[in-house]
Amino acid sequence: MKIQKVRPSLPVAKLEKVVPEKKKRKKELPAAIYEKTSDRNKDHIYDKITVDRLKKESERTYASIRRIVENLLTRQGKAFHLLEKGDVVIIDNMARLEAQELIGPDGILGVEAVSQRIVDFAIAISGGDKSKLDTLKKAIDDGFKAAEKILGELPEISKETYNRIMEKLDAWESGK
Repeated sequence: MKIQKVRPSLPVAKLEKVVPEKKKRKKELPAAIYEKTSDRNKDHIYDKITVDRLKKESERTYASIRRIVENLLTRQGKAFHLLEKGDVVIIDNMARLEAQELIGPDGILGVEAVSQRIVDFAIAISGGDKSKLDTLKKAIDDGFKAAEKILGELPEISKETYNRIMEKLDAWESGK
């Protein structure tokens, strides 16, 4: 059998199949994502997934603190937008207990949780490159010094968190 007079056809645009949200398969996410930058470190690779996760955790933590403060103000008949410089806000027992829970050993603002988030972030933005450890430590040190400059002497929990961060970074460097 011979086929004659067949003309080449034009390519047909490929249409994407629309899949309902519930039927989409979960894709395996890469460990690191390359993002082109305009600075001198054009080939820097960092863990965008971890950075995004940590940003979301930070937002949830901020929301928890803000909720405590908003509830405290509401109990006193006040609101953020109505506060003026010099207004006195009394920290009641309920707010104190909620804050203590946040900074406690198992709290989202406790030494262990905060130090782990900072270390995870440092490792993620370095792309897991241990040769950047000195730069990471200096940036963290500078951040704590800046906070101290703004706030005055840091509370003991902040000092403990700083020490725990450095311990964890040293353990990461030595492969522990």
